[in-house]
Amino acid sequence: MKYFYHLLISLSGCLIFLVLHSGLGLLPSLAAEKVTVRYGLFEQSIPVADIRNYADNQKASADLQSFLDYLSAKEKQKFQDALQVKMSLDIVALDKLINTGMGKQILSFASVAIARRDQASIQALRSAIIIGAKSPEGLGLVSFLAAYPSNQLVVDVSKISKLVGMANSSSSSADAPPKDNVSSSPLGKIALQYQIIAAQDKQFSGCLFGDSISAGLGNTLGNDTFNFGLNGLSTISLLEQLKSLIPTKVTCEKAIIAIGGNDAWYGISDELFSKNLQEAIALIRTMGNKEIFLIPAFYSTVAASSDPTVSAPLSKVEKINALINQVAEIEKVPVAAAGVAPLYENNVLKENLTSDGDHLNADGLKIYRQALLQILEK
Repeated sequence: MKYFYHLLISLSGCLIFLVLHSGLGLLPSLAAEKVTVRYGLFEQSIPVADIRNYADNQKASADLQSFLDYLSAKEKQKFQDALQVKMSLDIVALDKLINTGMGKQILSFASVAIARRDQASIQALRSAIIIGAKSPEGLGLVSFLAAYPSNQLVVDVSKISKLVGMANSSSSSADAPPKDNVSSSPLGKIALQYQIIAAQDKQFSGCLFGDSISAGLGNTLGNDTFNFGLNGLSTISLLEQLKSLIPTKVTCEKAIIAIGGNDAWYGISDELFSKNLQEAIALIRTMGNKEIFLIPAFYSTVAASSDPTVSAPLSKVEKINALINQVAEIEKVPVAAAGVAPLYENNVLKENLTSDGDHLNADGLKIYRQALLQILEK
């Protein structure tokens, strides 16, 4: 029974996170008062006010605690981290995105796991995402629920496993080595499509290109900057991203490239990594660029580096960073290593700055953000 509840909560959490990250006739703007998890005949509800309170001060009500008791300490931290995700989105671009074929497909896809008595699941999701994105704090779990046009959001867990699997689909099997599938997965496609729409004919004083660690910052570097970070990005998908963005005529006065950790994890060869990074620098220079800065590849903890399903071995990250320094010398661009140095001790990610050994927690992101701001303000 404990395993059943554990699976139930984990999967329902995946759905909520998917809905928030999936790219996306409004209905009356009611607000969800509770989230109900349903699995067959089993059903349990959590007041939205309890979720908001937990997000703000980590104090769990009795109802919420009954769910949290079945999660490990690491899973609880991931849930808390997910609650802190607040995406500042371009509303015009978001509106255009939802009306594309891809946007409509994602909404239809996600609506399958939302149980409603009427046939308005897609419209309800669209309404919650658009209105939630307009909130002062940006789009996050709490603002999404506050905008959901019903007093109850019912999640059908029996349909989540297939939903999550399809959303992150790739051609590799579960036992195969990790690979770059940013351009082939539905979530990667919708994220890149949003960037293409939002960047059209825009001029930015600073642009950030990076993987999930950079993406975790959101658009918090200033109104005249844009974060092009994408989960799972390596130099392979970075080139595809840049080639998609250049036709939008977006310009970036300063550009920061924070890449390499996934290249090490995916086992990309030294020659291909160096070649791709040099080509990426050349492409960025065509975007009205005046300065380019490289950030060293991010290290993980020792434990995470020993698990091939989580991160690359530290020795491989060290080799990638040596290659980054070589490319920087050839291309005459600086490697901004000093600002991110406080994240590490002897080239190992500090335990108090991560929730999973590989990604930065809120404290780690503060250090990283400050390092980027120092670069952009020079």
